[in-house]
Amino acid sequence: MRRFFSILILIVLTSCQENNSTFVFDPSVPYPLLNPGDFWLDKFDQRGLQHATIYQDRIYCNTINIGGDNFLYCLNPKNGLVEWRGSIDAFATQSASFINDRVVYCSYLGNISTFNKQGKVIWKAKFNHPYGGHCLDTINSKVLVKTVYWKNVSEYDLKSGKLISDNENDSLTKLIEKNVDQKRFLEKHEYRFKRNGKTYTIKSRPSRSDEVIIKIEYN
Repeated sequence: MRRFFSILILIVLTSCQENNSTFVFDPSVPYPLLNPGDFWLDKFDQRGLQHATIYQDRIYCNTINIGGDNFLYCLNPKNGLVEWRGSIDAFATQSASFINDRVVYCSYLGNISTFNKQGKVIWKAKFNHPYGGHCLDTINSKVLVKTVYWKNVSEYDLKSGKLISDNENDSLTKLIEKNVDQKRFLEKHEYRFKRNGKTYTIKSRPSRSDEVIIKIEYN
């Protein structure tokens, strides 16, 4: 299994000039809509990147617009541009998962969406129980999804999205919980690029086991 870095990202913007940020958080204001090719560093505000994951030099994150449209974004930290935007049914409580060239995203409602690396939807499914977390069985090419309180685990085929089984399984429940805990690796990432005469440096470092600080420097 390829390793990836599952994180919650808090963006800290710094520059060699005086920072006169007047950002005020308002939960009623929806996230800015980003289009492929947009410079996401200009548009993503200081609410940060929700449930972000760094995988193969790409940042995957989702919006949290309660009662509105939600999206999964693929962002390029090497040039600051949006790679693609995928429509999702609801926001997540857990970051996306990956196997080879596939991105598997589960919302808190149990809507499962699978994208390819270009952002095209491969298949979608709806979990039949209250969603309580998921992981990938990369050996058998399955998505394992567990319930919130019970020990039910549903297995979906990664290639087709077909429901394979839906049973009470204590061992698979523990496997999912262990897998989620092991996603968080204490890795550091650093990217640097130039744009419009400015040099941007994106650094990520662990803060706690479930959070990382991304510091974006520009001068």
